Amino acid sequence: MKNPNVLLLSVSLPIPPPEAVFIGGLPFGAIEALKAAYGVVVQILDPPRDGFNLTLKLNLGKLPLDEGSTSSFPKVIICLL
Repeated sequence: MKNPNVLLLSVSLPIPPPEAVFIGGLPFGAIEALKAAYGVVVQILDPPRDGFNLTLKLNLGKLPLDEGSTSSFPKVIICLL
């Protein structure tokens, strides 16, 4: 049975400029930045799905509730875009 609180998000990055520093197919510091921003909500899947640079597993059940709101889901998704 699939968990309705889990969302997989795969991202494909454009070809970087020659001066960009990439480590493991991602910009330098990207993994650390994602972990710092999303904490327990995000799990980085390794390897990513075929054809993508990054696949994230978002556990929406671990989102903290905002004051005066029922969910911070929109903030998480907007920040990922």
